[in-house]
Amino acid sequence: MSFELARPEWLALWVVIPLWWYWLRPRMSWGLLVARGQEATPISLRRWLGWLAENTPRAFRALAVTLLIIALAEPRLVSTYEEPVTEGVGIAFAIDLSTSMWAEDMAERTTRLEAAKETVLRFLENRTDDVGLVSFAGEALTRMPLTHDQYVARAAVEALEVGLLIDGTDISSAIASGAALLRDAPHRSKVLILVTDGAHNKTGLIPTRAARAAAAFDVKIFAIAIGTDQSFGSGPTNMETVLTQTALITGGRYFKATDMAALDEIYEEIDQLAVPSEELVERTESTPLSHWLLIASLPFLLMGSALRASRWGVLP
Repeated sequence: MSFELARPEWLALWVVIPLWWYWLRPRMSWGLLVARGQEATPISLRRWLGWLAENTPRAFRALAVTLLIIALAEPRLVSTYEEPVTEGVGIAFAIDLSTSMWAEDMAERTTRLEAAKETVLRFLENRTDDVGLVSFAGEALTRMPLTHDQYVARAAVEALEVGLLIDGTDISSAIASGAALLRDAPHRSKVLILVTDGAHNKTGLIPTRAARAAAAFDVKIFAIAIGTDQSFGSGPTNMETVLTQTALITGGRYFKATDMAALDEIYEEIDQLAVPSEELVERTESTPLSHWLLIASLPFLLMGSALRASRWGVLP
C-alpha cells in the first residue's frame, strides 16, 4: 500500500499560508488594563497567554486551510496486487462435407458426418469457449465466426450437410479459413480441430504451408481422420500423412478414429489438451481521502472563528 497525490500541483497554494499569516499578524495589542487588588499575574505568564490568545485562532484557521489544500491535491491510498485470471480457449472446427462423408462405417446406420456432428456437440456441452465453424470439401466456407453463444454454435453444427460445397478435399483451404477465424482472437490458446475422411486433392497451396501460416498465428491443429478406408499422403517418411505433418508443424496432434467410441475418446483427450490459460493480472485499487480531510478541516475552522469572537481572542 502506498500514498499518492493525484493532483500534487495544488500543493503550491501552501506558499499563501505564511504570507497570509504575516499579513494578518496583530500590528498592536488591544486591551484595557484594570487595576485589581489581587496578586498580579507574572509578566512571563501574561506574555505567554497573550501570544497564545493572539495566535491560536489563526493557527486553527491555518491548519484548516492546510487540510483543504491537501484535499484539493486528491490524496489516496493505492493498493496493488496480482490476481489470477483464467482465459478461455478460441476453438475453430473445420468439418469435411465431401460426398465420402455419407459413408456409414462409424456405427450402425451412422454416417461419418453424423458421427462428426454428434461428437462435436457432446464436446461443446462441457466447454465455455469462443467457437467458430468452417465447412469444406473442394473449397472452404466460413459458416460461423467466433461466438460465445453456445445455442448459435450448436445450431450451426447441426445445419451441416453434404452437398453444400464443390466436391473434393481441400485441406489447405480448411486450415487457412480456420486460422483466419482465430488470427485476431484475444485468446492466448487457439485450437483448430479439423475433421476429414480423405486426403488433400486440390492444387495450389499445400497443407504444410497452410499449417506454417497457422503456426505463425499461434494456432494448434488437432487433425482427426475418421472412417475405415482413408489413404493419406504418400512416401515412406516418419510423418505418415499430410494430417500428421500439419499437426506437428503447429504443435498439435494427429488422431485416427474408426468408430464412434474412438472418436469420443479423441475428443476427451482434446478436452484435456485444450486447457484455458491462466495469467496473473496486476490490479490497482485506490481509496480517496479528500472527503476525510474536508470533514477534518471543519472543526478547526469553527474553533478558529469561535475563539476569535470570544474573550480568549482578546489579550488579557
